[in-house]
Amino acid sequence: MATTHVPSALVVSGLAEVAVGALAGWPYTLVRQNPEAARKIGIKSGARIKQWHLDLAMLGGLTVAVGSAVPDAPRWASIPLGVGAWTNAMSFLPLAFAPEVDKSPVYKAFAGASFITTSIGFTGMAIEGARRRRRARRTISR
Repeated sequence: MATTHVPSALVVSGLAEVAVGALAGWPYTLVRQNPEAARKIGIKSGARIKQWHLDLAMLGGLTVAVGSAVPDAPRWASIPLGVGAWTNAMSFLPLAFAPEVDKSPVYKAFAGASFITTSIGFTGMAIEGARRRRRARRTISR
């Protein structure tokens, strides 16, 4: 019987984010095809809907790639990456409905924390990948 690969929680999170990004294409299509209907439901910035849609897809895809490249990653890197990828992408959605919200100290703190968290996650995964490669090369050269 073939062994089934069980994806990590980080990879599953990334896959879910890609799926939400794909679904976010629907409101973006509404903005492009029927801007009046989009305005009626409160969307004030179609550009932010596009940014939200693309960020979800890109950060989700990158999370899947990084989580697959560094399986069984340490929690200190994978948790910030998973949280940061979601919060970073989702930070664009409120701006679609209230573009001025980015002036709020609460929004600025949230966005700043999200960028820091994402940076820690991606940098941590790169460090862990480099450590594993060095360890493996040392083992091979012995």
